Amino acid sequence: MLNLNRLALLQELHRRGTVVAVADALSFTPSTVSQQLKVLEREVGAPLVERVGRGLQLTREGELLAKRATRIFAEVEGAEAQVAAVGQQARGDVKVAALQTASLALIPRTLVALDQVDPHPRMVVSRIEPHRALNALEAREYDIVLGEEYPGLPVSRRDDVHFAPLVRDPLELVVPLDYEGEGDLRAAAECLPWVMELQGSDARRWSVGLCREQGFEPEVQFESDDLLVQMRLVETGHAIGILPKLLLDSEKPKLRRIRLAEDPARLVFVASRAGASNAPAIRAVLNALADAAHAPGDATESNI
Repeated sequence: MLNLNRLALLQELHRRGTVVAVADALSFTPSTVSQQLKVLEREVGAPLVERVGRGLQLTREGELLAKRATRIFAEVEGAEAQVAAVGQQARGDVKVAALQTASLALIPRTLVALDQVDPHPRMVVSRIEPHRALNALEAREYDIVLGEEYPGLPVSRRDDVHFAPLVRDPLELVVPLDYEGEGDLRAAAECLPWVMELQGSDARRWSVGLCREQGFEPEVQFESDDLLVQMRLVETGHAIGILPKLLLDSEKPKLRRIRLAEDPARLVFVASRAGASNAPAIRAVLNALADAAHAPGDATESNI
């Protein structure tokens, strides 16, 4: 009989590439990971890893088992969810990874909505970089991920992950209060430099692409993945930027907001592992997130 904990180590090696990375992610020592993989080989009766240089890589049998592990864990989580649903046991911790704007605008409302459920699960919330969120979800570091998708830059869908739209979040040009120019990108860019997110992010790629569509290259003087920093730079008159309505409505900054002619919007979505989505505790949090997203002033559709 396969040990699921050891199978998870093999899956993590397939996902992360090195024993050291697996050990760091799971708070083990590399020697412990290697020893457990050897035990798994004995359980399976086949070689699963082989030494290449100073590291390990999966054999063909290891690749096959690691890929099958995704379905195995989905079935196990689905079974656990069905059993828990019999007694409607909406208890325990639900680990949520959220982008910054969701943490500011949606998480507090979600907690209020959960307070109306008795018993209710305990949300454990962390901020995570968008580029690693879904991998962390699949690795069971989190139960729910709040992510974002910019126009023309779709997030790759995965068979073992359930995606649902949460909020259509319009993107607005923001300029200092004393800005008296025309209300379009090019005119604003002639007066002040830009603040944008870090290079390589979808937000940065989309913003630069929008400027190029308007026929100019943005002068980016400030870079920050902290949207509150971006907002403050605009408030103090040092930059212009493009920020999501969800953040602006939540923080109510002292700046001028200009709706863009194209009416662009990012999609804030919620993702959970397909096998675990109907576990009572996770379902309670998903429902509370939907309630929070559609509180007065947040009109959108949800398929959670």
